[in-house]
Amino acid sequence: MKKIIIMITAVVVWFACVIPYAVLGTSGGGKSGDQDFTVLAVKEDNVKDYNTMPVFEELAEDTGIDVYWTFNTGAQYSNNPDPVGINGIDAIYHSGFSNLKLSDYGKRGRIVAIDQYLDSMPNFKKILEDRPDIAEAIKSPDGHIYSLPRVEEMGLKQYPNILFINKKWLEKLIDDNNLPQGVELEKTDLVDGLDLSRAQFKAILQKFNDQGIDFDGDGSTTNEIPLSFVSNNWQGNESDLIASFGVPENAQHKTIVDGKITFTVEDDNWFRAIQELNSWYMEGLIRSTSYTWTQDDFLANGQDGRYGAFYWWEKETVVKNPDDYIIVLPLKDDDGNRYVGVSNELEIEKGECVILSSCEDPAGLLSYFDKFFEPYYSAQLNYGSKDSGAFLPQLKDGKMLVPNDNHGSQSADDFRMQNAPYGVVYLTDEQWGVTVQMESRASLRLERLEAYVKPYTFKGASGNDVQSIPNLNYTEDELTELNTYESSLGNNITSWVTSAIRGNSAPTRESWQNFLEENRKSIDTVTAINQAAYDRYLTNIARGGNG
Repeated sequence: MKKIIIMITAVVVWFACVIPYAVLGTSGGGKSGDQDFTVLAVKEDNVKDYNTMPVFEELAEDTGIDVYWTFNTGAQYSNNPDPVGINGIDAIYHSGFSNLKLSDYGKRGRIVAIDQYLDSMPNFKKILEDRPDIAEAIKSPDGHIYSLPRVEEMGLKQYPNILFINKKWLEKLIDDNNLPQGVELEKTDLVDGLDLSRAQFKAILQKFNDQGIDFDGDGSTTNEIPLSFVSNNWQGNESDLIASFGVPENAQHKTIVDGKITFTVEDDNWFRAIQELNSWYMEGLIRSTSYTWTQDDFLANGQDGRYGAFYWWEKETVVKNPDDYIIVLPLKDDDGNRYVGVSNELEIEKGECVILSSCEDPAGLLSYFDKFFEPYYSAQLNYGSKDSGAFLPQLKDGKMLVPNDNHGSQSADDFRMQNAPYGVVYLTDEQWGVTVQMESRASLRLERLEAYVKPYTFKGASGNDVQSIPNLNYTEDELTELNTYESSLGNNITSWVTSAIRGNSAPTRESWQNFLEENRKSIDTVTAINQAAYDRYLTNIARGGNG
């Protein structure tokens, strides 16, 4: 195996667009030693050097291809106006290119059309043949594929919220005979699947907000947080609380109901929810931190034991005393109905890796990346190398990799963040339980979602569940229009929602209607484009992805 050289993190330098970008390594520039290819990866400093990761050493030995990894942090990379113009690299890993960028760079011949090299990629070629939905999802308007995808199918991302409540705080209310009026609970009721209406839940939060009670036992009666979430985050957001008003809400406020692309912000029930959340905010049941904290802030502050209730995927990640929290079923509305929406977080992600047109041997480099799609390598790229302790030493049943849940004092999240390069992987339903076992925490999430969340998915008029919006292909004109309208519309919705909930008074119907009218062109344009793309998607899938 050719020697992989430990390098210094690449520094990207730009002087007013006059001096071009260059990749700097241990040798002062370009490739180091006799490596076959140089790949720029976007990663943070706390993630281990890919050049030293055993999985990449094994890949080099297996393929006979030596890749030299150089790096940008997310900040360095995002400040680069033209990353494909960086000198001395053959590919970008974790490129994060949007549909518009992929189409633009591909059309101008600055990145390679990967589908022209499928004969060098037997694994990827078979995936495209067996999974027309994946083939359809990653195409650009001209029909070419310009990036390698990440595929991790678990059935988790569509349901990113579970409501947890502190049963110790509830027990205190029961012991003190201080439950709110209309809430009748015994300690034996305090198990996963707690049945509460939205009104009952609000009344309990009002008790949690009682500044005469030291619920968390730290000597202060003023620092308890009745309800916490991370607004506008992909998980742990307030979407399911809004959904309890009878609207299929998600973080993008956009979903598919009865085959039609629908913006939830136009639903009267959605407006009623925003009005009600304003009253919760005014009463202190929801704090400003739910709109100002990052995901990391939320997780760090959860360790202090001050959350009365919170939305997240799993309690074990949020609090240090998870046994004190139980799952609440999706809250019942006034008629006894429960609703949750589905998110648009995708299990098929494009833009993970692009090959630059300056690469002298794209077929050779793509044959190397083709190995990433094999379950054995995908598992290590996703969880960490076998030799790093990411998996148990013995294969289950002699053939299945089993993730190691015990990393000492290091959390599973921290371990993966440091040891797993993520990116291009292919882990589908067919692999789980055959070649690799899910992490125990992922299996637990699925069990909880199946038991306490998924059964209450919002149904349309036809009685069918609402659907996530899949990866859609757009024409060049549609991409241009979306670039004009979609991002600004998303920002406008977020701004209005945050202001309305945190306002000094409930938003008026007039203010909501004015907001919709001001954004009418954007809403109608984005809806029409997505509907047309979705209709084409269904047609092409029916044809086997060859449309």
